[in-house]
Formats: sequence, structure tokens, C-alpha cells
Amino acid sequence: MADYDYDFDLEDLYDEEALPGHPNVWYDDDDLNQMDEYAIERGFWEELDMCVQPTIRDGFSQVSTLLLWSFIFRLTTQSVAVPLSVGHAISACTGLYIMFVFFNWTVTHILVFPFTMYLVLWTLSKFYGQRRGPVMSIISIIYLIISELFFVPGREWHKIRGAQMIVAMKVISLSFDSDIGTIQNVPPPLDYAGYVFNIGTCVFGPWVPYKDYVATFNRPLWNFRWCLRICLNLLIAFFFLSISTCWSHWFIPDDAWRWWVAYRDALSFRSSHYFISFLSEATALLTGFGRTEDDDWNVPVTKPHLIEIPRSLVQVVVYWNMPMHNWLKTYVFRTTIPYGSFTAVLSTYAASSLLHGLNFQLSSVLLSLGIYTYVEYMLRQKLASIFKACILVRPCRKECPHQNRESRVVVVITNVFLGLLVMFHLTYLGVMFDSSSKEQEVGYSYTHTLAKWSSLNYASHWIILGTYVFNFLI
Repeated sequence: MADYDYDFDLEDLYDEEALPGHPNVWYDDDDLNQMDEYAIERGFWEELDMCVQPTIRDGFSQVSTLLLWSFIFRLTTQSVAVPLSVGHAISACTGLYIMFVFFNWTVTHILVFPFTMYLVLWTLSKFYGQRRGPVMSIISIIYLIISELFFVPGREWHKIRGAQMIVAMKVISLSFDSDIGTIQNVPPPLDYAGYVFNIGTCVFGPWVPYKDYVATFNRPLWNFRWCLRICLNLLIAFFFLSISTCWSHWFIPDDAWRWWVAYRDALSFRSSHYFISFLSEATALLTGFGRTEDDDWNVPVTKPHLIEIPRSLVQVVVYWNMPMHNWLKTYVFRTTIPYGSFTAVLSTYAASSLLHGLNFQLSSVLLSLGIYTYVEYMLRQKLASIFKACILVRPCRKECPHQNRESRVVVVITNVFLGLLVMFHLTYLGVMFDSSSKEQEVGYSYTHTLAKWSSLNYASHWIILGTYVFNFLI
């Protein structure tokens, strides 16, 4: 979703269901089914002992190497003065090593892409020099589609496409930045490799702009806040991992009402995304990203409380994956907005979908979100104007012209109702991201997606159609 699906972007920035480290990868289908069958029969302490502890232990063993080498990178490049070229070389080497740890020899498919794109970008800069961003965007997406269709086996592609997407986002952002002057020239090959394969962002993300990568070598700071922020992010990450794998199924069994089961599966999917998001924030911090002006540390990736208790779908999209949202807004939305807001919105979601690959499941969700958010935005803007009330998709500022402010009881009730409607849509859209089928290893087919929505009578799509008609009539 606009969101960096870091797909590990659970397809949002990554293919959370596909990359090593997704909780469901650590158990086969029989294990998961057995865990679901007996989860509700266990008491709290039994669940803690039989599911939560082994899940966290296995999860940490999966990512411990990444955390260790991220720290080694920072220690060797930002605790003593080293030439920038050495820093870039260490960044590239440690990143390539950790990618091999996670993807084994499948990493060769990842390596070919950024080096090919660098040759194309260098050629464009040498002989063309204009509109490199749009050209590189088209070439990158075509390259990814051709690779998925003809060169990389489906199972392998499903594992690496999250990392491929991050590489594509970095390459495309470099192209646009060189067009608009954010960076003066295309980086030399070693600097480029250090950025693309930076160990803190190459596996789980997040996407970071090139200038932020270079800034990690500029007057690096070590303080207690840095250590505290990393530990806090890891604690939150593994808390959501336990919800995704254990607690959601413990609270809501398979024989519950179908909408409760749908909510459970969607919550499990979202929690897995939060796990990856906070883990990616921790690895980025470990490598030196996120230093603020007041010497604090922050690499915001997601805000679960604004997604689980939402005001609007627009808010969900923004805070689902903040780095990817910024990337899409900067390099897609602002590029296409001269052609109209609706075109810009659809182009943004189409770009996000294509970056994730040819996946009907994810594409249908992202394109549905594009339509949903547009309809929601237009309706709430019209209602806010008619009733002079603070019911826009975002909270009003203090100087807003509305007579009926956020604190009015009727406004509060209206916003709560609209927020509950958003939760309903999120349940519906997230229900197909489950672990019930071995199809997840290669990506779910369109029949799986339609079957999931059909079991819920396409309720959300009917409601959004009714919302559009109502918006049109008023």
C-alpha cells in the first residue's frame, strides 16, 4: 500500500509472506493448522510457553545476523574516521553478504538488476540528460516484469521481490533527484553500490533517499538515545510478531463468525507488517540513519495506532508505510498531478502495484484502495463543506473555517462511525493475506482472491459503490 509495502510492504513495501523471517515461514502448513486448532484450548500461560516464546526465539535467530552486521557496519565506518570510499565499500560488501545469507544464490537475480540500471542511468546522463526519472521508472518496471515472467522461477521471485522493489525505488529516486538537482551528478559506481546495497535497508527496507545515506558518514553521533530507540523498536517488532503468529488465533478461533475470522486474518497480516516495519526501523537506526536536529533518533516507518483505530482510509495509506508513501508522493503523484487528481491517484497506486510485480492479489487490493480513498476523500470533503464540520479525512487545524469543530458530540460520533467503516474495509481487503494455502509460497492466484471476497459477498465493494452514488447525488 502506499504504502512500502515493504513487502516482507506483508506485501506493502515487502512480501512479508514470502521473505525469510515472516513468522509463517518458520512452520509448515501442518504445524500452523495444528497451532490454530489447539490455540484457543490453551490458557494464557500455556500460549505464552508453547507459542509466543518459541516464535520470538526463532524470529530473533532469523534476524540476529542482520542486526549484528548492521552494528559492525556502523562500528567500522562511523566510530573512526575512514575515507568515504572505504565507507561505501563496506556498505556494499556487508549488504551483499547479508543478502546472500537471506536469499542464497537467488541473490544473483537481485544483483543483475541494479548494475544494469546503473549502466542505463549513466548512458542517459551522458547522452540525454533530461527526464531521466520517468524514463528510468518505465525501464525499471519493464525489467522487473520481464524478469518475473521469463527469467526467475515463481517461488524464487516471490522471495526476492521485496528486495527488488527497494532497489528499484532507490534507482528511480536517484534518477529523479539528478533531474531536479537534489544531487548534482549520478553517484560514482562505488557510492551507488554502497547506497543500493546498504545493509540497514537492502533486505527489509525502508527506502531512504541518497542524501540520507551520505549523511550517515557526516559527523556520526553515538548516544544513549540511539541505543534506547533501537531496543524499543525491537521490542515493539517482536510484540507484533507474537500477535501475528499466536495471540490473534488464540483470541479468535476458526469456528467464530466469519467476519470475526476475517478480522483475525486481516489483523494477523497487519501485525506481520508492523513486525517488519519496526524491524526495518531498528536496522536502519543500527546503521546510522535517523539522526534528528536535536540529536535524537527516528526513522518512522509505520504508525499502528493510526491504522488500527483509523480516522480515514487516506490516513491508513499514509501511515501504513511512510517512506514508501513519501516516495510515491514525491516521484509519482507530483509528476502526474498536472494531468488531474484522479489520474494522479490511480497512477500512484498503479506504480505501487507494478513495483510489487504481477500479483493479482496485491494489485486488486492496491487498485481498490486507490478507488476507495478517492471516493472517501471526495465524499468527506463535500459533507464537511455542507455541514461546516470537521469530518475531513485528516484532522482540522486550529484555524479551520468549520463551525462544528472536532470536539462537538455530533462530529465525534460521525468521525467514529466513519472510522468503523474504515475498519470494515480493512478487514475485507486484508482477508486474503492469510497462511491457509501453499499458494503463498509463489503468490496467490486471482481465484484465491475472488474466493475470499466472494465468501464475504463482495460487501465492501458494494458499499463503496453505494458511497460513490451517494456522493454523486449530493
